[in-house]
Amino acid sequence: MSGDALLVMVKAPLPGRVKTRLAAAVGDAAALCAYQAMVANVLAAVDASGLPATIVYTPETAREAVVALCGPARQWQPQAPGDLGARMADALSRALADGAQRAVLIGSDLPLVTPSLLRQAAHILARRQAVLGPAADGGYWLIGFRRDGFLPDVFADMPWSTPAVAALTLTRLAAAGRTTGLLPALPDCDTPADLARLAGPPWRERLEATPFGRFLAQGSAAMFDQNPGYR
Repeated sequence: MSGDALLVMVKAPLPGRVKTRLAAAVGDAAALCAYQAMVANVLAAVDASGLPATIVYTPETAREAVVALCGPARQWQPQAPGDLGARMADALSRALADGAQRAVLIGSDLPLVTPSLLRQAAHILARRQAVLGPAADGGYWLIGFRRDGFLPDVFADMPWSTPAVAALTLTRLAAAGRTTGLLPALPDCDTPADLARLAGPPWRERLEATPFGRFLAQGSAAMFDQNPGYR
C-alpha cells in the first residue's frame, strides 16, 4: 500500500546479547542460532508482504554484523538511545516525519509472523488510527500508527516484559481517543518453555518449511525431547 512504512527492530547477532532468557537454559550458541532463524522467518514474511521495510538495528557499532544477518539490499537505521519505549517511539516518529502516512513496527523474533498479517496491519491503518498485535504473554508483537493518530505517550513509563503491556497500551490509546484495530495474538519465543511450545503441535507443523522450523528439527532432540526441564 502506498504511504506505508514497515520497521523491523533487529539486534546484532552477537553471542550473549540476544535471547538472554533463552540462553540461560540452552546456552549462548543455541540461543543465537534460534535468533538467527527467527530473523530469517521474519524477513521472509517482510519481503513477501510487499511493504517497504527498514531495519532499525542496535548497537550502531555493529552494523556490519546486522547486514550479514539480514542481507545488504535493505534500508538501514540505527536505533536511538534509551529504553525500549524510547527506541520504538523514535523509529515510528522518524518514519512518519519522513513522509509515511502509516508506520508499523515489529520485532525480529516472531517465527510465526506472516505476510498476510503484516498487510492486514496496513489495511487496518487505512480506517483506524492505531493497530496492535497482542502477544501470548501479555505484551505485543506489533504496533502501528497512522500519522494523525501517533501517540508517543504509549511508550513512556511502560512496565516492559510484564503481562500488563498490551492492556496498558490499549488503555492509553482509548483514553487519548485513538481508534484502534487488533490483530490475532501470536506466541512469544523468549524462554525455554516458549521454544518447547513452538516445537510441538500445532506450531511445529506450521513452521516446518521455514528456517526456524529447520532449527527446531535440528535441535529438538538435544534441547527439548530429552530434557523435560525445557518444558
